Amino acid sequence: MPSFKDTNGREWLVTLNVAHIKRVRERLGINLADLQEGGLLSRLADPVTLVDVLFVLVQPQADDINVSDEQFAAGLGGDTLSSASTALLEALCDFFPNPTRLMLRKVLAETQLRQQKAVVEIEQHGDEMIRTALDKALAIN
Repeated sequence: MPSFKDTNGREWLVTLNVAHIKRVRERLGINLADLQEGGLLSRLADPVTLVDVLFVLVQPQADDINVSDEQFAAGLGGDTLSSASTALLEALCDFFPNPTRLMLRKVLAETQLRQQKAVVEIEQHGDEMIRTALDKALAIN
């Protein structure tokens, strides 16, 4: 089961079933089950929307430990936000039956691989890339 930890060390389990999809749609107007919906992944790329969706999904857990939506949101940022996003995407993959699940898992794996390659590229060539970009922006040779 996908999960993530917030900056306070609290672990949150992320699952999706029809009741969860319905609750997110009713509260936020976002249909997580409609992969064709206009820009679902783009909408989830917005950190505020992502955290709102996550809170709706984990609200029963939050209620059990008296964590408000504000407290939940305050515990997410940087790497914890990335982990939370990954957990949601994994739960989304798990929601669908095969062959859709298999396709989504492949897309998620390829996305993660490309992100890892980008990090390596930045680590190895980041300074040079920044200098080149700044030189172009400032028109300095």
